Amino acid sequence: MNWLNYGKILCAVGDHGRNAMVRECLERTIIIMTNFVNTLLLGFFVVFSLHYSSFAQSKEVSYSDVFRKEQAALQLIRSIPHRSIMTSWVYPERGERVIFKSVLTRETIGPDRLHSIQENVVSEPGSFKRMEFISIAGRNYRRFDEGPWQVLGPSPDYIGPANGPPAAQTVSRPRFENSAQVVETLTEKGRLVSVYETKSRITKEVDGKEVSQITTFRFWFRDDGMLLRKDGELETIGEARILKNSTVYEYDDIKIEAPINNQ
Repeated sequence: MNWLNYGKILCAVGDHGRNAMVRECLERTIIIMTNFVNTLLLGFFVVFSLHYSSFAQSKEVSYSDVFRKEQAALQLIRSIPHRSIMTSWVYPERGERVIFKSVLTRETIGPDRLHSIQENVVSEPGSFKRMEFISIAGRNYRRFDEGPWQVLGPSPDYIGPANGPPAAQTVSRPRFENSAQVVETLTEKGRLVSVYETKSRITKEVDGKEVSQITTFRFWFRDDGMLLRKDGELETIGEARILKNSTVYEYDDIKIEAPINNQ
């Protein structure tokens, strides 16, 4: 509807109220405006209904069921070629600027073919910015930043920390408080995706001091059980530091080859 023309018609009615053609135009305009308002009201109720429907989908579920769902998805992931992209952040406290950020991309084809790239976007001075690692049938290659590839020997057996085991601490039996819910259901690339959220609070006494850690995870599960994304946050009560990470899983175009220059 052209609002300028609508104003002109109202003016015409004021000056020529007896003009039948103008009255007809006004009646048509009123019909159009009535339909327009009805459409707005219908749209409002549709949007409201969709919003209410999405909200109503948030419901409590079993924490152990979500855990089993994740384990089944991870077992399926390990059996097929896949790529995971995990971004990690460390904050000195909530709302402050990040003090560490790292992106780890891992591509896996079977149990003996792995390619990973770790990029430290924000890190301490002097640390590497990029590390790339390739493992194919027991042969391992690694390089830092843009340096040359190095051929690595087999991984040594673990013999424990160089300075011996850490000092013993007096730790009480932990108490667990767990909860889980479905927070959203959406459609992605024509497939139904359900978003689950779990919260776990672990409280224990360490050397006579009570320590509580709160871990929050969100999982994006496709309707066939595939895990598309996982977000996590770890907060220790009494400590300002916050740890976060987000992992995206992809299942297309996975190729791993040995480096050309492996000197």
